[in-house]
Amino acid sequence: MKTMLLSFKPDVFKSICSGEKIFEHRRVFPNEPIEAYIYISRPVQAIGGIVRLGNKVNISKWKQTYSHDPEAVKRIDKYLDHYSVAMEIQRFQNTTQIPLSEVKKFFPNFLIPQMYYYLDGNPLLTYLQENLKPVGEPVIHRFDNIKSNMICIH
Repeated sequence: MKTMLLSFKPDVFKSICSGEKIFEHRRVFPNEPIEAYIYISRPVQAIGGIVRLGNKVNISKWKQTYSHDPEAVKRIDKYLDHYSVAMEIQRFQNTTQIPLSEVKKFFPNFLIPQMYYYLDGNPLLTYLQENLKPVGEPVIHRFDNIKSNMICIH
């Protein structure tokens, strides 16, 4: 399993924390399970939270799967304007947060991910593993009964 740093806006991060957001949508994503540390953008500007992503789906396939629901097809078409794939958010663990200013003290060349980048082999990964502490219980999603009202939202 590869490890990456993903960037999210604070409202998206909040919907991951609450368990409302169960899929992550992107133009491109790897074909394997991912563990991702989360960079929360302005105004928070901190790294906090870890998601496990898996089972990549081509969003266009959902059009056929959920063709019986015109509202779902409409949402799918809207998402296809910006995204190609979705990955299941299988697990989310909230953590303490490390502010951007703190990260930059140890890693002056740190770049905020525009989309994502891999952390494997990067000293930042060890730093995050050593300094982020779990907060609360993990949010675990099951995907054995996905309904049309659960896709292409958030």
